[in-house]
Amino acid sequence: MPRPSVKPHTAVMGASLVAALIATVLAAVPAAHAAPAAADVFCDVPGQELAISPVDELVEDEPVTALTTVKGTTPTTLSGEYIGKIDGALGFDAHGRPLDLLLVRLSGPEVDRAGIWAGASGSPVYDADGALLGAVAYGFSSQTHDVAGVTPAAYMKSIGELPGALPLSGAERQSVARAVGGDPGQTAKRLKPVQINFGASATQLDRVSSRLSKRFAGFQRVATDARSIDGGVDSGDDLPIVVGGNIAVSYAYGAVGQATVGTVTAVCGDQVFAYGHPNSYDSTLTASFHGATAAMIVPDGGSSYKQVGKIGKRVGTITQDRLAGIRGTLGAYADTVRVTTQSRVGTHRSTAVTHVSEKWLIGPAAYAQLGQDAMRLLDNFSVGSATVKWSIDYRRANGAAKTLSNANRYASFTSFAELLGMDVAEDVAALQSNPFETVTITGVRVSTEFSPEYRAARLTGVQVKQGGSWKAIKAGSTKKVVRGKSYAFRAVLSRAPHAQKQTSYVPFKVAVSKNGKRTSTIMLDALGETDFYDDDFYEVFAYEPSGGTFATLLAELDANVRNDQIAVTRVTASNRGRSKTTSRSLTAPTVVTDGSFSFKLEAPKKTAKKKTATAKR
Repeated sequence: MPRPSVKPHTAVMGASLVAALIATVLAAVPAAHAAPAAADVFCDVPGQELAISPVDELVEDEPVTALTTVKGTTPTTLSGEYIGKIDGALGFDAHGRPLDLLLVRLSGPEVDRAGIWAGASGSPVYDADGALLGAVAYGFSSQTHDVAGVTPAAYMKSIGELPGALPLSGAERQSVARAVGGDPGQTAKRLKPVQINFGASATQLDRVSSRLSKRFAGFQRVATDARSIDGGVDSGDDLPIVVGGNIAVSYAYGAVGQATVGTVTAVCGDQVFAYGHPNSYDSTLTASFHGATAAMIVPDGGSSYKQVGKIGKRVGTITQDRLAGIRGTLGAYADTVRVTTQSRVGTHRSTAVTHVSEKWLIGPAAYAQLGQDAMRLLDNFSVGSATVKWSIDYRRANGAAKTLSNANRYASFTSFAELLGMDVAEDVAALQSNPFETVTITGVRVSTEFSPEYRAARLTGVQVKQGGSWKAIKAGSTKKVVRGKSYAFRAVLSRAPHAQKQTSYVPFKVAVSKNGKRTSTIMLDALGETDFYDDDFYEVFAYEPSGGTFATLLAELDANVRNDQIAVTRVTASNRGRSKTTSRSLTAPTVVTDGSFSFKLEAPKKTAKKKTATAKR
C-alpha cells in the first residue's frame, strides 16, 4: 500500500504574536507587562532541582542553551541567544494580566540545515545560569529560520490559560520580516508535535473518520494530516522519558495507533511537562504517553519536521492538556478500550490488539486493524475473501452492559483490505452517535476467516426439483402447481467475473396453500456489495434512525443486510387488486454480487363445494 505524503501539521496561533519584533521587543518591558508572579522554582525534588529564569532580568544577546533530540533518544545541546520578548503575545491570564512570548535564536548543525522543526516543541531552553526559560513552542512556517518563540517556564508550571489565534497586522509582519530575514506570512505558527499513525496509513484513518462523520450526525472526526511510521508500537522497548528527549502522546497504541511526538521540557518527580502548547487542548481526554526514537530531521523549507523511528511502551498518562503545554504522570496508566481481532487463514491463526483511549478513534481503529490483518495474513491488498463476525460491548446510560453482534461476508479483487472493516466501524459509530442516550463502547471483538481467493457469485437462475432431478425454470415463466403441496427450488449461483469459486446452489422451498389465491409471483434479488463507496455516498446517504427510541436503533443494527444473502419475495394478488407480500432471506456460501430472477406459480381454480339436497318429508 503506498505511503501517504509526509506533510507537517501546523496550527495558527498568536495574539500580537511577534509584534514589533526588533524595536518594541528589544525595548525595556514595562512592569505591567512582566510575567505573572510565580515561584522561582520549577522543581524542588532532590536530584531534579530546577530554577525558573527571571524573565524580566533577561537582556538582549544573553547566551542560552536548548536540549532537543535529532536522532535516537539522546538529547543534543543547541547554543543560542535571547532576542527579547513580545508583550502580551499569548493573550491574557484569568486575572487580565498580559502573557508574553520569549524569543530566542538557536544554532546547531540541524537548525542551520532545517531551521526550527515540527517535533521540536517542548525543547527546554536555559539561561546562562542553567535556570529554565521555558519551552520552544512557536516558529515561522513560511521559510527556514532559526528564531523560536518560547513559552515561559512559569506559565508551564501553572498550566496557564492562554487564548487562541489572531492574524498578524501589517506592521507586525514587517517587524517579523526584519528579525527572520523574510516574509513570515499572514500568521505566526505554533510548532506542532509531529503527528503519526502506526499499523495503518494516515490517509486510511483520516478517510474513514471523515466518512463516519458524514454518515452519522454527532460523530467527531479525529485524524488529520498525520504522518505514518511502519511497525507500530514495539511493546518490547522501554524508551526513556528524559529532559530534551522525545515524548509520544497516543490516542491508540498496539496493532493500530495514532500519536503526536514532541519534546520533554522538564521532569519533576513523577510529573512530566512537554510541548509548551496544547496537544488536542482537551484535558478530558486521558491519553497515554510513551518514549520515542527520532530517525532524522527532515528539511522542508519552513515546514521541516522530525521523522519518528518508533514508539515505545506506554509509561504514563497525560492529565493536563492546556494552552501552556501538557502534563502527565509517570507510572499511571490511562483507561483504554481493547479492539481485538482474531484471524485465520488455513491452519494459521493470528491475534492483534489495539488499545484506544480516544473514543472517536475506536471505529476507525477497528476498520484499520481489519485491513491490516488482511494484508499481514494474505500479503495482498487487492484480492481476497473473508467471513467476519464481530461483537461490540457497550454500556448504556443506566449502566447496563450489553453486546451488539453481527456478521458478514466480503470479497473483492480490487480493494479487499479497504472493504473489510467498514461495517464494524459503522456499528460502533451508530452506537456512539445515537441521539437517544449516551452509550460507552467498552470493547470490540472480531473473528475473521480469510481466503486468498476472490470468491463471489452472481444470481443467474432458479431450478425446481421434479421426479428426482433438477429442472431449470425460465425467467418470467409460469409453473403449474398443485394446491396443498410443497415444492423444492434452488437458486443458481454462477461464478462472478474474476472469481475462483465455481457454480453453487442455495435451496429453498415454497408451499402452496390449499385455499390460497391462484397466482403468486416469486422474486429473488442478490443483496451483496463488493464496492467501497466513495465520499459522496456517505454524505448523501447519511444514516438516520427510522424510529424514535434506542430499541428501534438496535433493531435496525441487528437487521444487518449481508453480502451473502438473497432476498426471496412472494407476492400473491387477489381478483380485487389486493396483494399480500412475504419476504425472507437465503444465505449463500459466498458473496453474491448481483442478479435478480422472477417467475410465477399458478394453482388450479378452487373447486366449489356441491351442496347436498335435503329430502322433504
